[in-house]
Amino acid sequence: MVVFFKNLEEANRLQREEQGTAQYGITQFSDLTDDEFWKCHLHYSSYISQLNLTHRSEEAPPKSCDWRKKGVISKVKSQGKCCSCWAFAAVGNIEAQWGIFGSPKNLSVQQLIDCSRNYGCKGGFPWNAFMTVIKLGGLAREDDYQYKAEKGKCLRNTKPVATIQDFVFLQRDEKDFYTLIDPHLYLQYYTKGIIKPSRKNCDASNVDHEVLIVGFSREEQYWILKNSWGENWGENGFFRLHLGSNACGVAEYPVSAIVNTEKYRNKICPP
Repeated sequence: MVVFFKNLEEANRLQREEQGTAQYGITQFSDLTDDEFWKCHLHYSSYISQLNLTHRSEEAPPKSCDWRKKGVISKVKSQGKCCSCWAFAAVGNIEAQWGIFGSPKNLSVQQLIDCSRNYGCKGGFPWNAFMTVIKLGGLAREDDYQYKAEKGKCLRNTKPVATIQDFVFLQRDEKDFYTLIDPHLYLQYYTKGIIKPSRKNCDASNVDHEVLIVGFSREEQYWILKNSWGENWGENGFFRLHLGSNACGVAEYPVSAIVNTEKYRNKICPP
């Protein structure tokens, strides 16, 4: 109970210092110590600074976009006590692109955990995940390679149903991307609303959690992000983060797979 009440006090502090509309309170993580929360749900991307990142230009985005309205975003899942956010975000990125181009998929996260050169349930990097998909020749269906929340033997007799051609680091100007953020304490106590943290409470240079951006509003200034902590967390498994201030480092390392599906008809993102 001591930990719970300490965390409740921390949630109240964040609420007092919140600069947006986010609300903080009791969540499924309220009984965890800081060490337990970070160990079970986040990984530490200490090697990011060593990467030589490249970028490419993108077209200007619309005023607002929410891909959930087109049914191309797969169901929010829970990573459990496995630090596999990197795999969920990477798979979600690929699923969404196939959905946008007319062929929605429900792909295996476990295949990446087992077969990637990442660290399984101890963390990983999205670029390694994408390289693994290319090397494997694609990802299997979730039903054929189900999630176990622990690293196992790489099964190579599964049939790939979704491929990618490459991956790309996008420009660091908060356009639409799959990204890494610094969740700090905000996500542990987040219940709803738009998170606009003070810089002291959410360090943009300390990114260590992967999520998938599924939409945004430039007028109301927020991103819509898909997390991997289940539907009972946040706004049915999603959360909103302030757009335009690089909140929690959302614009630091944007990266996306490239899916070449010319035979499918592209869809316009609904506002």
